Order: sequence, then C-alpha cells, then structure tokens
Amino acid sequence: MKSFRFRSILAIISLGIAATFAHAQDSRIVVAADSSSGTYKKALGELIGVCSSDQFSIEEAKGVTGGSPGNLEALVQNKAQAAFLHSDVFFANAMADPSYKRFQTLVSLWPEPIHVLALKESKTSKVGMTSFGKQEFRSLVDAKGYVVGAAGGGVLTAKILQGQGEGGFSVQPYNSGGEVLTALEKGEIALAIFVGATPLPNLEGLKNKTNYKLIPIGDAIASKVKTVYRPANVNYTGMTVGPVATLAPMATIMTRKYSTPEKIKTQANFRACFNKELDNLKDNASPKWQEVPAGDRGVLDWYELPAVEAVIAKPATGAPVPSPKPAKK
Repeated sequence: MKSFRFRSILAIISLGIAATFAHAQDSRIVVAADSSSGTYKKALGELIGVCSSDQFSIEEAKGVTGGSPGNLEALVQNKAQAAFLHSDVFFANAMADPSYKRFQTLVSLWPEPIHVLALKESKTSKVGMTSFGKQEFRSLVDAKGYVVGAAGGGVLTAKILQGQGEGGFSVQPYNSGGEVLTALEKGEIALAIFVGATPLPNLEGLKNKTNYKLIPIGDAIASKVKTVYRPANVNYTGMTVGPVATLAPMATIMTRKYSTPEKIKTQANFRACFNKELDNLKDNASPKWQEVPAGDRGVLDWYELPAVEAVIAKPATGAPVPSPKPAKK
C-alpha cells in the first residue's frame, strides 16, 4: 500500500512539473538578436529587463551567428519566434522567395544608416587604359567599375545598391567588419559599406580616424531605392564635415503567423510590453530607443495580431507548412 501511495505521489509531482514546464514553454518568446556591433543583443537585454515576469518571458535564441541574415535564418528554421533584422535584408530574401511573405513586422525600431567609408588618400588606381593616378571617391556613385567590400547584413545592402540602385560596382563579401577595414587599408577594395545604428563600434574604434572619410550614397543611386530605405544622416568627428546624407534600413523585429493561441499570446504580450515600456526605455536605456517613434510600423508588412478567441474556435486545416529557401547570407 505504501509503495502504491509513493508511486501516486511521484506521478502527481511529475504531472505538476510537466504542467509547469509546458506553461513556461507556452509563455515565452525566443528572439534571435545577433549583430556585429552588439546593438541587438543589448536592446534585447533591455527588453528582457522591463518585460519578463512570472507570466511571460523573453529569451535570446542560442547559437545564432551571422548578424541579420543569421537571425532571419533562425526565424525560418523555427529556432526563434522573432528576430532582429535590417529591413533590407528581409526585403532581399522576400524578393527571391515569395514564401517569406509569411514573415511580418512585430515591432519597428530605429533607422540603421548605411555608412560608406573611403580612405582620404585613395589607394585605388583609376580604371581605364589611359587613366593614371588614384581614383578619388566623393560618393558611392563614383564606385562604378570598382570593388566595394562588406560583411554580414551589409553584403545584402551593398547588393541592393549595386543592383536595384544600378551602382555598377562589384561586391566583395568578408567574414567580419575588421576584415573589411583591413582590405580597405590595403587597397584591395575601393570602398567599405557598414550598416548599423550610430555610432558604429567598428568606426568609433578606428585609431586613425583622420585617414578615413564617410561619403554620401548619391542621388543617382538613392533615387532608385527610395522604396526600400528612409533618408538619414551620419556624422562622425574626424570623418565628416557636418552631417553626410545617406539612407537607412529600419531595424525591425520580425515574426511569423502562428496558429496556436499560446504562440499568439506571446506575440501579443511582446508587442504590448514594447508599447507600454517604450518611454521608459527612451529615458533609462540605450540612446537608440530615443529614435523609435511611438506607433511607427516601419517599412515592411505589419503583422495584424488575430484575436486569440478566434484562433481557439478555428478548426485545424491540416495544410502543409511551406518550406522557404534558406536566408541569403
């Protein structure tokens, strides 16, 4: 009899633990937040600090690398329920694969300006049989026929400016921002493209800032990509003389449409807490929060959250889940 009672107690405890674990799983949202600058990870940590509670939690997806493309891949592979992205990284993937339309904006954040970096004393020889000396670059428009380097999500940005923007330059991908800067210093590339919230650590950390300059994109390219980006300015001591006109993708937290009430509740909790705590974050957290307009829906498709009650009542269809192509690197 005692053995039976003991087994019964163990079974009850096990069921309680299982129920608690299931509730914890259902009440959390996992977010991919990798970036070369660390901006996304810091922002997610601040959101966790103001939003997580016993009833709802936000967690960072583990093992994600590669910046915005890696975050998008985590979302595609269902390793995260939401992901920090440059809006143009998503735009490029959605253009290549229509199934990406099932991913939409959960919240829109701040602009992440495109930084076009050049050496003040160019090491790039002019193109052409009768051309001599070094090519001077006053804007990205001058890069036609030359090589531009980028890393991470900046590679896709560079390719959009090259293709849709008709920039006419070649894009050389690198594994890190440090490798891009080394290639620029050696004259292996004419210009470098970095994308991210200002000030970018890669540029702020330069030892000899006076050797570099930030240049505008130029109207000939900017006018062709105005539906993808918003106008922006960058200003760095030693590398600019006043604000330099550029473009900016929007930092965006993307999600996808879910069918279960539990997942939809976590999305609703995330958005509600973001809206409630935005002023708090502006006053007490990273300066980038001050650039987030309340109610801004960004530049990508907005996710209209369904009513949870309607999801509960909706019968299962058994429709197969589409399998999108891996996110572009």
